[in-house]
Amino acid sequence: MTARLASAVVAALVTSRRGSRLGPVVAAALAVVCLAGPARAQQAALQITQGPYYTGVPIDLQVVADEFEEEPQPEVTGDAPAGATLQFVQARPQVSSMMQIVNGRVTQSRTVRFGFVYQLTAPTAGRYTVGPFTVTQNGKSAVTRSLSITVGDVPEAGGQRLRVVLPDRPIFIGQRVPVRVEWWTESGVADRLYNQRLNVPLFLDTANFQFLDEEHEPSRIAIAVDMPGGAVEFPADVKQVNEDGKAWVVRSFTRTLVPVAVGRFDLGRPALFCEEATSFQRDIFGSRVPSKTRRVRIAGDPLVLDVQAVPAQGRPASFAGAIGQGFTVDVTADRTVLQTGDPVKLTFTIHGDGSLDAASLPPLAEAGLSPKQFRLPDGEVAGITDPGGKRFELSVRVIDPAVREIPPIEYSWFDPSSGRFETTRSQPIALSVRAATVVGAGDVVSAAPAEVEPEDTTKGTARSPAAAASRAPAFTLTGADLSIETDVSRLRASATSLLGSAAVVWTGYAGGLLALAAGFAVRRRRDIDPVRARLHKDLRALRSRVASDRGSRAVADALRRMASLRGDVKTRAAGLDEVLAQLDETAFAPGGADAEIPSTLRSAAVAAADAIVEEAR
Repeated sequence: MTARLASAVVAALVTSRRGSRLGPVVAAALAVVCLAGPARAQQAALQITQGPYYTGVPIDLQVVADEFEEEPQPEVTGDAPAGATLQFVQARPQVSSMMQIVNGRVTQSRTVRFGFVYQLTAPTAGRYTVGPFTVTQNGKSAVTRSLSITVGDVPEAGGQRLRVVLPDRPIFIGQRVPVRVEWWTESGVADRLYNQRLNVPLFLDTANFQFLDEEHEPSRIAIAVDMPGGAVEFPADVKQVNEDGKAWVVRSFTRTLVPVAVGRFDLGRPALFCEEATSFQRDIFGSRVPSKTRRVRIAGDPLVLDVQAVPAQGRPASFAGAIGQGFTVDVTADRTVLQTGDPVKLTFTIHGDGSLDAASLPPLAEAGLSPKQFRLPDGEVAGITDPGGKRFELSVRVIDPAVREIPPIEYSWFDPSSGRFETTRSQPIALSVRAATVVGAGDVVSAAPAEVEPEDTTKGTARSPAAAASRAPAFTLTGADLSIETDVSRLRASATSLLGSAAVVWTGYAGGLLALAAGFAVRRRRDIDPVRARLHKDLRALRSRVASDRGSRAVADALRRMASLRGDVKTRAAGLDEVLAQLDETAFAPGGADAEIPSTLRSAAVAAADAIVEEAR
């Protein structure tokens, strides 16, 4: 169509300007412009789900970017409306290709589109302006238009209640706190409610609170809850309750809260939004389905949470951060018989109903291990938390030979229900400690010469030489010259005796090396398992048959015997199954039992036999 338009323009200009030299030039230029077509530029658009829009209910937005490159992903910038919150959810890149064939000409096109999903939440009713958003990539950008929306209050639902139940006692940092959410509906009302979604500001405050959620099986009855990463369904327990003269259906679930900051927190009002059917109709299957619905809201009481620090007054030295009830500590040792200075590996296991994440070991010197009797490790010891408790492992050394036990170890925790510190102790572990053997100067044998006793002047006799010799040491170096020879000429001088000749010296060296080699060979031969040696011998004999037997049946039998001897063969190396299959085909072919095996099949059989022998080594 563009070519036809260009031809028409050229014809018109030529007809109207036949006498002008500029006519053909202008016509050619217009034809080129028409043939080139419109330029493709980057585009961005803002899309929003259809209203009505309500306070506290997330509104889905999407920024759509076209004509950008596939890589890298474009960046989107935009501010939230005043008073509202804007949260990025995800990016959705889409790439599509299209090919057209018109009059024998092939035309290909590739389209890249990015979708950036956001959620806008308005806390109060009013009019809000969303956008504009700017999409940027490699210096190129596109800007969306702005949209104005009106947000209204969701009408309150009748016959329903929402409760978030917290303990009515003080809450301490690090404490495990159960938080129960209850949704009450009058009997008969629950059948008219659809698409429930719960918003609890407490669950979105990840800076001050953590939650420990157990994995649950999928349930038919669940409540969708707004979370930082999107909606999450929690299986709900259902029960019937009579209160205020009415029958109620109560759906509930519980989460475990752990405060990580101290202070007073105003957490706003929880709210549950759902669709309430106002009229019904029958579908083609006769089922009752809603024909008209309205958005309703059930609001709970405002939540205020006061988190306190563990009191410092009355805190025992063995307190190390454990908060809860019923803690115990078990201590085990990897050895109980040792000598002074030996290390002992101790394992501390802490059990209890409470938060173990912040629990650690107390200073052992304060908990029962005296530094005068044990050398203790420096610094903190990291623990491992598992379903059985929290475990710590460390090594200590006994430095006092009088130690007879690992004494009871104290462990303290804070009980938030009573507001007091409690202490438990481990069981003692008996030890048998021997004094370490130390070689001192007094243990070294002296080689001093024996003193000759003086003559007995009273009797006129001297001590006999035999008696003096009996008291002298059997071996002495007294008088020996133990100095190191430093005269190089004397060290290099050849010995004059026969035993000191070079031939005798080298013969002695060679004989010693041969003796070592012979001893090594004898030792290795003695260590060989006779059963294994017999197996190797049988395998080598069968391998020789595989290489030498003429008939395919005999070779196949030899291979099968090798495989049976190696009953623990883990791999069918060198294609053993395929080789056996080919040998069987050759053996059962007419006249094949005694026929010569092809060379390629023989080589494959030998390779399989070699693999079995190698695996048996």
